[in-house]
Formats: sequence, C-alpha cells, structure tokens
Amino acid sequence: MKKIIIFLFVFVEVSFSGILVQANDAIVGGLSNNNIAINTNFDGSDILIFGSIKRANNKRLIPSDIIIEIIGPRIPIIVRKKRKKFFIWINSDPIKIDESPSFYALLSSQDPLLILSESEAERYSIGKKKISSVKNHPDKYLEAVDATYRIRKNTGSYKFETEAVSLKNDTLFSANVTLPSNLTEGDYETIIYLIQDKKVVSFSTDVITVRKIGLERFLYKTAHEQPLFYGFFSIFLALISGWGASALFRRFQQ
Repeated sequence: MKKIIIFLFVFVEVSFSGILVQANDAIVGGLSNNNIAINTNFDGSDILIFGSIKRANNKRLIPSDIIIEIIGPRIPIIVRKKRKKFFIWINSDPIKIDESPSFYALLSSQDPLLILSESEAERYSIGKKKISSVKNHPDKYLEAVDATYRIRKNTGSYKFETEAVSLKNDTLFSANVTLPSNLTEGDYETIIYLIQDKKVVSFSTDVITVRKIGLERFLYKTAHEQPLFYGFFSIFLALISGWGASALFRRFQQ
C-alpha cells in the first residue's frame, strides 16, 4: 500500500511539473544563412533572423518582446591611451582585455532597458556585459572597455538597434543584420530571447560559421601555422616584384 501511495505521489508531481513546463511559451528561430565565405570580393553579408513564438495557450496571448544577440569570436585586445610627451603624441599604458568579442550585435523589438529587468540582463549578460566583465577591475580597465565599446561601435563592429525586430500578430518575428566586411574567421553565436513580464522565459541558439576560402584561406593558414615560411615567402615575393618592376621600367626608358 505504501509503494502505491509513493507511486501516485510521484506520478502526480511529474504530471503537475509537466503542466507547468507546457504552460510557458517557447521561442523557435532560424537563420537565412548559416555559412559565410570570405574571398577577395567579400564586402559584407546580410542575414535574416526569423522565427515564431510557440504559444502554450492560444486563447490568452501574453504580451511578448524579442531580443537577439550575435556574438563573434572572442579575441584578446590591447588598448593604449594616447599621451602627449615632449610635444609628441605617443601610445602608452597598454591594457589587455581578454576574450573581447570581435563582433557584437544587439537587436530588439523595444528598448531592452524597458522590456528587461536589470537582474535578468545581469543573469544572461545581455548587452554591454557580453563585451567584457567589468567586475572587480580597476578604473583604467573600465576606461579601456568603454574605449573599445565606443571605437567598435563607430566602426560598425558593435551594433545596438532598438525596434529592429519586427513582431507580427504577437507570434511571427524577423530582423535583418548586416555583418561588416572585416569579419574575423570563426563561429558567430546567435541567441534569440523571448521576453515576457521583463523576464527571459525561453531562448534559442544557432551558429553562423564564417570561413575564408581560396587564396585568402591559404594565406591565412600559412601565416598562422607556418609563420617562418610565410615571412620568407613574403620577402621573396617582394624582391621578385621589385626586380620585375625595375626591369619593366628600364625597358620603357630605352
């Protein structure tokens, strides 16, 4: 009898938990292109991010918002501050920021500060917190992070666009993002958040793969995997080019 009571208790608890899980809306997203090839003619790429909200109860639609993040490969960056010494501007005080995204885009259906609580933004590191951790760092480090954020935003490597996500009929959503021509090779993580009552109730992840092809791929791999050979080859190529140009110039002078 005792085993039967325990079984019924577990069954009711699991069933009730299943109901709670099913009561939450969920996000379903996709990308128009998961692979980007970089060659000599590459001048950027437009990506369409789309999807829908899978409603748990179609009779009672909960007001929703969408936030999309695209995070490029994380690379270390050294920030130097310009100082004037002896009437000359020089770079000084180098500060290294570890694992700073080479590209970052934040797209949303409304201003993230209005639709997302501060605690949720902190929990999921949404926004500037994705660029670099700012906890327990000196003021100089925080200044370097701010400078990186400002410079990359001006060059288009960091994008913050409110009302960039179109939400139709409280169900279908879409957004366009332009990736610049100076992309770093690697995987670009894409995260789509479903926001309700200023909380993240669901999220979906995907990856955009960026790879060099052709001659660019060969030169990139050689420079990183065989730097000594790449250096000698570059010097040899420069000497041949210089000699060829000199010979051509002398021929035209005759």
